[in-house]
Amino acid sequence: NQAELLKTRFGSALAEENKENEIICVPGLRGREPKEISVKNLAYVIQARMEEIIEHVYYEIKSSGYEKKLIGGVVITGGGALLKHLSQAVEYVTGLDCRIGYPNEHLSKYEEMPKAIYDDLKSPMYATSVGLLIKGIQREEERIAEMQRPATTAGKPKPVEKVKSGGLFDKLLAKTKIFIQDDMDVSNEDYLKS
Repeated sequence: NQAELLKTRFGSALAEENKENEIICVPGLRGREPKEISVKNLAYVIQARMEEIIEHVYYEIKSSGYEKKLIGGVVITGGGALLKHLSQAVEYVTGLDCRIGYPNEHLSKYEEMPKAIYDDLKSPMYATSVGLLIKGIQREEERIAEMQRPATTAGKPKPVEKVKSGGLFDKLLAKTKIFIQDDMDVSNEDYLKS
């Protein structure tokens, strides 16, 4: 929707990182006139909401007892991770290291994956989904390997050959491909004031 496009294209979790004089034109909805707004003002609104969310999440982290156990810091995934300067805002509010999690960090071993699908899945928006798919594939491989394990002879198990996952992985990707669409057909020029 339009609000999501504004947030991801022009929004920022840190208002001070935006230029004072940058103006965008927001198309009017339901017959309303378009409005011009400052990118910095948009960022102030977004920053306030993000600080609330980060503070709530940090409270839950502290309440859980994991605050001192997060040696590697916080990893942000999902569509919200696309917001500019979000990791810096998390570090500022929590004092914890923070980075954005990209699903392709875990996909590099699947060389048989078609490039178009790989490119679609690179967004942090799909990191959790890709992680769940990979975990499901691993469990399915383990289940298949267990079913194919030959009976033991004289108390010694025979070595089991690793089952190839390309077929299963391709099937899962084909089924989930319908959920991965490029909904960002509108260009930045549609919003920028001339």
